[in-house]
Amino acid sequence: MSSSVRETKPSCGNPCFLKYLNFLTPVVTGGGGSMGLEVARSVLESGGDVICIDRQENPLEEPWNRVLNVSKSHGTQAWYYRCDTTNAENVKFVFAESMKKSRFPLRGLVACAGISGDAPSIDFPIDTARSIIDVNVIGTLVCAQAAAQEIQRQGSAGSIVLIASMSAHGSNKGVDTVAYNSSKSAVVQMARSLAAEWGSRADIPLIRVNSISPGYIRTRMTEEPLSNPDMEREWTNGNMLMRLSEAHEYRGPITFLLSDASSFMTGSDVRVDGGHTAW
Repeated sequence: MSSSVRETKPSCGNPCFLKYLNFLTPVVTGGGGSMGLEVARSVLESGGDVICIDRQENPLEEPWNRVLNVSKSHGTQAWYYRCDTTNAENVKFVFAESMKKSRFPLRGLVACAGISGDAPSIDFPIDTARSIIDVNVIGTLVCAQAAAQEIQRQGSAGSIVLIASMSAHGSNKGVDTVAYNSSKSAVVQMARSLAAEWGSRADIPLIRVNSISPGYIRTRMTEEPLSNPDMEREWTNGNMLMRLSEAHEYRGPITFLLSDASSFMTGSDVRVDGGHTAW
């Protein structure tokens, strides 16, 4: 993957089949969390199988059962694997094991895995900062590498979607999240850098890489700050729609980027933040 020779890569698939993911399998990191589970259901409903990986031993029972019910009703399949996305050997092993069961070739990755931490930057715990960077940046790169290597091995095209944040584009009012904000800025730039390498290198199949920058979402990660009424008011007043988003509202943009509908998109960051950064 070191060649710098570039060549034209024509569109793969048919961009007229909007949001169809038939006969392909993406890996979803953070696949046991709110965003990851929504992505999994969207993939299954769009005709693809899905491999979910996360650091917990098992996914939450009720949300995972909903994933399995969607899988059953659409004739698709879903698998869950425990995986430490910051550990390259563990990721490589899980990708290899999951491919043994997969009916379709790996054609995509959605990197949802991420953590945060809130503390004044003047004495922000360095160990916490390292953990955030390790999961949000290094873990994302490790999984993108593993996905690209498998796509290259199969000789097929693919699409990678990295979940960044609107925090990559500005500092959030009312919260002190220097490490998180920095990590998500890195994810946006990572998508651009990978897109530049994997879009037209002669020795690599066409792999499009884009990022999505969500706004504030009601998830388990935001439960604690949202328990403060002043914080909820601050966050809802910060965007043009005057409300917080729900995880399911990102299904469309993510599925669009995974599918052939976005065949001429790579190196882009899609902001889905209710207009928060457009003020």
